Amino acid sequence: MTILVLLMFLVPAVLGLFVVGLVVLLLTRSRVAPQPVVAPGPHGPVAVPSTWNVQLLGTGVLGRMGSSLASTYGTLTLADGRLAFTPDGATVREWDVPCAEVWVRRQGVGPFAVASVRLYGPMGDLECNVSREHINRISANSLKDFREAGYATQFVAAAQAHGARVA
Repeated sequence: MTILVLLMFLVPAVLGLFVVGLVVLLLTRSRVAPQPVVAPGPHGPVAVPSTWNVQLLGTGVLGRMGSSLASTYGTLTLADGRLAFTPDGATVREWDVPCAEVWVRRQGVGPFAVASVRLYGPMGDLECNVSREHINRISANSLKDFREAGYATQFVAAAQAHGARVA
């Protein structure tokens, strides 16, 4: 009798764990296909313009910890060999610099880095997180962090195609 009761609880528990594992696997594997960095042009490959959501981390203690309280959010635009930042809610760019004057570095391992990209140039030394998706400001989303780790690598490749130097 006790084996029958044990099986009544064990089978649904194992099935439930299987379903949860399958859902987690599917959610972490759903990735947006990388956008092309270059496209064929009339005289050879041309760098493709792209727009990225960005979180610029602050310079204080909260910024070093990756806090959204010390961060500035906006968009980075790569076009015609230039890198520009426009804060959320603004109509004009805060800065617009030639990519040839910018150093870009991918840092950290996967989603475990506080800042996945570092930019050096006329705009200063900036630590940031880039994404093709909306960047969460209030709550964390661990599954989304795994996807965003890949966006940093794509951004570095796109910036390099526009003339930025990789550190």
